[in-house]
Amino acid sequence: MTSNQGIQSIAIFGSFGRGNADAFSDLDVLVLCRDGAGTQSETIVRSLVAQEFRQPPSISWYGNAKMTHFFTTGDLFAWHLYRESFPLVGFPSLVELFGEPAPYLNCMTDIQGLAEILSTVEEEINSSPQNLVYEMGLAYVCLRNIAMTASSALSERVDFGRFSPFNLPVVEPPISLNEYKLLAQCRHASTRGTSPPELDIDVTRVLHNSLSWARSIERMVL
Repeated sequence: MTSNQGIQSIAIFGSFGRGNADAFSDLDVLVLCRDGAGTQSETIVRSLVAQEFRQPPSISWYGNAKMTHFFTTGDLFAWHLYRESFPLVGFPSLVELFGEPAPYLNCMTDIQGLAEILSTVEEEINSSPQNLVYEMGLAYVCLRNIAMTASSALSERVDFGRFSPFNLPVVEPPISLNEYKLLAQCRHASTRGTSPPELDIDVTRVLHNSLSWARSIERMVL
């Protein structure tokens, strides 16, 4: 049935793939489709996932050509899937289909791009205060992904986890754990529709410290 729908593999990744999911974790599901198959098989995917999990999935759809590009260019997402994903029963793993990704070579470029996004957050908040929750959620994404990316150069193993800024071995995190969790709640409010947190923090200080930390990491990686 699935082959007729163009589905080549269904894989679990993220915190469930790592085996450290908690109450705040999404059930991240990657569906690999034949190029051009589209997402018309979502009902089938949700039914298959429900057979193994009691949580609604967050589904990401990828065509074969896009996934091939990730693996052949050494994209960090490909390394995440290579190390921390597993297929649903009856499907081949992404490792079986694509092998080991090429080396990851874009660490510095990716960090600089994320730092540039982070540098715009304060200005965006000042110009549109109603977007405070969204922008602070974006700051969370930048912090997490900068640390994740930097760990490929500064740690023995890439840290794809949610708390990557607190696990880098050579630099202190820019904000407290409680402040970071508030930023994560802002992201969840923007993407999941949950209630936004009360941001009883010094937003300017948090953003300035975060950007200074990002620039320090740039220098370390360089």
